[in-house]
Amino acid sequence: MDVLQASVPILASYDPQLHEETKDANLKGAARLIAKLPTIVAAGDRIRKGLEPVDPNPNLTHAGNFLYMLSGIIPDSETARDFDICLILHAEHSFNASTFAGREVASTHAHLYASIAAAVGALSGELHGGANSEVMKMLLEIGKVDRVKSWVSEKLQRGEKIMGMGHAVYHTEDPRATILRGICVRMVDRTGDRRWYELTKAIEAATKEEFRKIRGKEIYANVDFYSASVYHMMGISTDLFTPVFAISRIVGWAAHIIEEKFAEAQPKPELYRPDADYVGTYCGPQACEYIPVEKRTS
Repeated sequence: MDVLQASVPILASYDPQLHEETKDANLKGAARLIAKLPTIVAAGDRIRKGLEPVDPNPNLTHAGNFLYMLSGIIPDSETARDFDICLILHAEHSFNASTFAGREVASTHAHLYASIAAAVGALSGELHGGANSEVMKMLLEIGKVDRVKSWVSEKLQRGEKIMGMGHAVYHTEDPRATILRGICVRMVDRTGDRRWYELTKAIEAATKEEFRKIRGKEIYANVDFYSASVYHMMGISTDLFTPVFAISRIVGWAAHIIEEKFAEAQPKPELYRPDADYVGTYCGPQACEYIPVEKRTS
């Protein structure tokens, strides 16, 4: 994520239409970002591994090119198509934290790149955008299917979460998880490696069973649960899962920011300023007494 956070402001200086606040200029800027972010992530990953960056191949799709630029190997068309579906599934999801951050900055009349930089910054926190990497760490920690039930039970008994299970919006299975489960099965067929799918499936079943016992209600997989094993089987490093989220969500961010800039969802552009009530001690308009810092008590 550090590479992306540093790159977006730099890319702004290469946009000849940076300060041209027309919808056409913003759409072109969005297209540049959608194209460049995957290249930056892939090149950055190869450089840190001591490898030469791989130039994009004009004969490949957007998704296929990213996998190619990561590995240097042209992916099979089925895997490239499945990764494309993964990107589509993660491209947009209403007013999540990063999208709201981008729109809030856009409401100040900041340019597109500043707004996108704010959205990328929101991904640096552990509560947004990084759940699938935590799912992969969980899979690696458990390691074997016969350890799943005890591991899940102990975790839930302590009141902790099983990453990738449950969602703030969906009270049934996240429809994106249904599609990703299918992709996971297809990746097993291609790779011949059943370990990650079987482990993920066992954790899902054990979590549902234990959650019913403890809470008396259902819990379902969300978009991050199966995407972890899918990305792993595609050869994507765990610490790239959040940057992959960004190269997908850049589409949604750009759409929201452009909508905000040009008041496409309200009569006119408005600066975001949430209401807030002060609940601290107030001495009144006339009774406030200044006390020098050195004389104040804690």
